[in-house]
Amino acid sequence: MPRELTKRREILDAVGRVEIISDLLERQQGHFTHELDLEVIAYGRNYNGKKVGPYVRLLVYEPGEEVVRQGDWGGNTFFIPVEGKLDVSVSDGEGGEERVGEISAGVSFGEMSVLAGVPRNATVRAALEGSTVLEVTRPALRLLRKLPRFGRQLDQTYRKHGLGRTLAEVRQVTGDVFDDALIERLGRAARFVVYGKHHVLFREGDPVDRVYFVRDGWVRRVSGHADAAVGVSALAAGLDAGAAIDFLGAGNCLGLEGVAADTEWAYTATVLQRTEVFEVSIPHLRADPSLRDAVERAFRDFSDVDEDPRPAPAEDRRATAATEREIATGVIDGTNLLVMDMDKCVRCGNCSLACHKVHGQSRLLRRGIHIERPARLGGNSAEHVLSPSVCMHCQDPECLTGCPTGAIGRFEGGQIDINPQTCIGCGDCATQCPYNAISMIPRRASAPQPPSWRTRASALLKLAPPQMPASVTETENLLAAKCNLCDNTPMNPKSARGHRYSCEENCPTGALVRVNPREYFAEAGARIGLVYRDRTHAIGRNIHKRDTPALLWHVFGILLTLAVAFAFARWLMRTGLDELLGASSWLTIRWLTGFVGLAALALVMTYPVRKQIYRRRAGPLRYWTLMHVYAGLVAGVVLLMHGGRSTGGLLTSLLMVSFDLTILTGLLGVACYLVLPRVMTSIEGEPLLVEDLRARRDELREQLGRIGAETDASLRELVARRVRRRFLSLPFLLRQYVRREDLKTLLAEAREEFEAEAAALPGTQSRRTLLEAVETAVTLRRVESLVYLHQLLKLWLAPHVVATSLMLALMIVHIIQVVFFAVR
Repeated sequence: MPRELTKRREILDAVGRVEIISDLLERQQGHFTHELDLEVIAYGRNYNGKKVGPYVRLLVYEPGEEVVRQGDWGGNTFFIPVEGKLDVSVSDGEGGEERVGEISAGVSFGEMSVLAGVPRNATVRAALEGSTVLEVTRPALRLLRKLPRFGRQLDQTYRKHGLGRTLAEVRQVTGDVFDDALIERLGRAARFVVYGKHHVLFREGDPVDRVYFVRDGWVRRVSGHADAAVGVSALAAGLDAGAAIDFLGAGNCLGLEGVAADTEWAYTATVLQRTEVFEVSIPHLRADPSLRDAVERAFRDFSDVDEDPRPAPAEDRRATAATEREIATGVIDGTNLLVMDMDKCVRCGNCSLACHKVHGQSRLLRRGIHIERPARLGGNSAEHVLSPSVCMHCQDPECLTGCPTGAIGRFEGGQIDINPQTCIGCGDCATQCPYNAISMIPRRASAPQPPSWRTRASALLKLAPPQMPASVTETENLLAAKCNLCDNTPMNPKSARGHRYSCEENCPTGALVRVNPREYFAEAGARIGLVYRDRTHAIGRNIHKRDTPALLWHVFGILLTLAVAFAFARWLMRTGLDELLGASSWLTIRWLTGFVGLAALALVMTYPVRKQIYRRRAGPLRYWTLMHVYAGLVAGVVLLMHGGRSTGGLLTSLLMVSFDLTILTGLLGVACYLVLPRVMTSIEGEPLLVEDLRARRDELREQLGRIGAETDASLRELVARRVRRRFLSLPFLLRQYVRREDLKTLLAEAREEFEAEAAALPGTQSRRTLLEAVETAVTLRRVESLVYLHQLLKLWLAPHVVATSLMLALMIVHIIQVVFFAVR
């Protein structure tokens, strides 16, 4: 471990000896020009009792002592040697290291890990004489960038390292195409540039004078359209039928067709977000034939774009629109993305509840980015995906920008996390996050009382839905909290194999899953260049496309149900219900079916027990749901045979009736879970919580009532007699579910239907009021239709629980009765 020097004079001397940051000690009229910045950086400062800084530490490294290690995630610190030199080495791929250079005093290093969010690309050690080094944390960058020399060097260093890193990657992926001399000449002919959002690289018809290699970010190509900034929605609407549009990500190369001969760009290229580009001058290439040949031969293998020098008309404009939304919202660049398949989501809220149970405060808000994309190209069906407001551990996270203490950063494994010990609760990270994924919670929240055994027992069969915790209202002594991938929780003990997430583990239908977005959103991931196609440190997996255990459960459950039904039916036809199965045996088919049915019911009842387990691993709830369904089917088949054609006495008859009701309500629940979410997603547009829908319904009802109260008698009668009866009727409600029309289409048709009556009214204001009433009534009915679907999703649950409770009570009485008479 390095030795830290803590004396203020030593730290100030070190700062003054480093040229690029010595401006911090600049004086004017006897006072430090940057006095406040210097105080925070070198000593730290108290703001309302909360410590901010210091941002530097002065460390002494012994000879050979390691400063940083290649491959480590060091996204929060960089270094500046003050005395002595540092040796730089890289892995040779065989377990050893190769020394590649040295770092002199005053030359900073490690900024790329901070700025680009990448692991350390080399190992740095103190040389034989040892070294004194300033360790600088991320928050200091905001202040040091104001210093002219440091700002210039930081920009130059980033560009230099970006160019060098790109050249090294080109050398690595092209094998023996580029030798040392060619790589050096390529570096002289190229430049590394960072472009901001909406920058136009070139326009259709401009001469091709550069080769562009996209190292990071996204570019949109548009051909055949005058307005390069036009969006996909405009193209999809048919504003220009001849226009074509596509998107290119990191690893794609543009302009190779201009190396051999003069030509013009066949499309306009626009940067969609912060994008790093490696540009090679074509005149330089033509002046160096060997370099030109090497670039042409090697760069064509980076991607498939060169085989299609202009964007082709989209096969399915919906897929193109989905791709643009995935890129524009940034979800494609997450490293661990939480997605919800809304066609499977039953709106139970168990994911948010599980997050609350594990962390004490839920970090999962079921609102967010909605993406609709075709299930297959050219098909009519669509997939509705919601990326909820939860941390996606971005490649270029904005939340790290404003933190004054460096509490939030990229930690081991590449995930973004918050150190509660250094967080001061300022809320800057929550403000900066564009996805509303960071919450402010009380630092010292009151500990909840552990539930009693009666509470835990009643929770197994309770009818009421689980109550979500109350909203945080405290404003003092807060702490920033966000998804940390369930690290350091009982969900992921050190001895565990594989990583688990409480939200995913406790989803009953498998609607929610963490994924690699570039694999999940294949329409965008396929636009990544071949050389960068697999470059991601995402942890998730895609079970929406391929969930093998669930498939095996379905196969096993169906086969088991059929096998049990066939075996007992055949046995029953041969021996009857009450004949002994052997001369010395007391077993009959009735006894055997009773035992098997009882065992299946015991297996069924393990599901409500599992549903109460949130804080530790107990197997994904979606597999328990399948077990619950298929064990219930087996129990239903066997116990129906057990009852035979004679119902017996009153208690036995009630037992069979309650058992039938349990089966019927359970099958109703399965049908609701399979059908209703798909109906809901097809008509709701943006997914909304039922609380939001109810609030919107009340608002629309109040608005419609106000329209009726504030109008004259004739218009009020027209609204009541025609508008309300037409759009608040049962047939119009059923139309929402049967035809599933877009709300805009419904509104346009409704306005057209009442246009003649509106034209007959005297005065412009009356006509506007009538059309407003029509639009309000149509929207209200659409919102009500969604509220009813939410209610239907839970309507079956209460009868099912009541029937199950009654069945279990009667079954206990029945078993006691049977045992009593059998023993007697």
